[in-house]
Amino acid sequence: MRNRFILCGYALMSLLAACEQSEMPVSESSGDYIGFAAPSLRVEEVSTRSTFNEAFPANGIFGVLGYCVPYQRGTTTPDFASGTALWGVKLNGNHIHPDVFYKQEITFDGNYCQYTPLKKWYNPEDNPEIASEDVANNFLYTFFAYYPANAFTVNAPADANTIGAPKLTFTMPFSTNNEGINQQLDDTQTPDAMVAVQYNHPKRNGNVNFNFAHLMVGLGFAVNNYNETLPVTVHSVSLSGSFTKSITIDFSDNNNVDYSFADTYQGTYRLLTEERTVESGSSLNPVGDRHLLLLSDSKRGTYFGSDVTVTIDYTFNGHRKTETRERPSTFMPQPGTKYTAALNFIGDTFVLHFIPDNGDFWEDGGDSDITIQ
Repeated sequence: MRNRFILCGYALMSLLAACEQSEMPVSESSGDYIGFAAPSLRVEEVSTRSTFNEAFPANGIFGVLGYCVPYQRGTTTPDFASGTALWGVKLNGNHIHPDVFYKQEITFDGNYCQYTPLKKWYNPEDNPEIASEDVANNFLYTFFAYYPANAFTVNAPADANTIGAPKLTFTMPFSTNNEGINQQLDDTQTPDAMVAVQYNHPKRNGNVNFNFAHLMVGLGFAVNNYNETLPVTVHSVSLSGSFTKSITIDFSDNNNVDYSFADTYQGTYRLLTEERTVESGSSLNPVGDRHLLLLSDSKRGTYFGSDVTVTIDYTFNGHRKTETRERPSTFMPQPGTKYTAALNFIGDTFVLHFIPDNGDFWEDGGDSDITIQ
């Protein structure tokens, strides 16, 4: 099933926000070569303890597809006269191909973006078909980026000479096997998958600015002990089920980004394996000192997947219990946002709240023993 959404915050223009440019060190002394500014990130909520990247990681490698000059209709001859056209015009003409970059890997060393071999902007010296330098300077380039480069598959176009807009697939690094939920899932293997777009970028604007959007949801857990005298001992907290495995992003529609989900993987994320005692009036937040990164299929309504449950094994007032509950139907996690599932102990019971990490309640769990609506 295919659905539509606009990435990260559901405002495509958020992907186009400019960031401060950093000059890329190149061996050539001129500005004739395409450079990339230090990437920036967009995330709805920020926490220093999240596994979301808060700055683009040093030595991170992202892939780029770059477009500028389409083919002439019905040929494979460059249509330099259309180099100044907007992306939407080129796209609707259906003769675009990644003539500038195809799966080019760019390394950010913590200060600068670097790649090799360097690529020139279009110019009349190398392409006599271009009328003048002024014309070349008004060519409009569109760049698509994805991070990490090795976690994505470029489904389309098949190569630099093939017509078509980008179609990218990110796949979670877990296998589908016969272990079911008994498969132990190592969340440290999940990368913080991101994409970015820079539309209609002319040479005169200098370095290409990518403002990356997170594709995933961050889900953390907290144990809050609101009892006045009694501690709570938490033995384990885990998340189990059949989780969404891949997302495919299709940029062939000029007005919206089209996406679809496919496949699942089963298993259990164990956030806490060594017991922790939470004294009265204190908190364990986040459990395991991290958030899980998960794909959320919000359009189909399956969100993290099917039969996804949180299980907590705890001892309170001398009684050990294991409780398992499902995601509340009103909790609809969105890409690029981090949430906390708060297990709040009050008296001799506890309730479960899902909270965006700005501190406002997302889902009220009620006042009964682990009431999840």
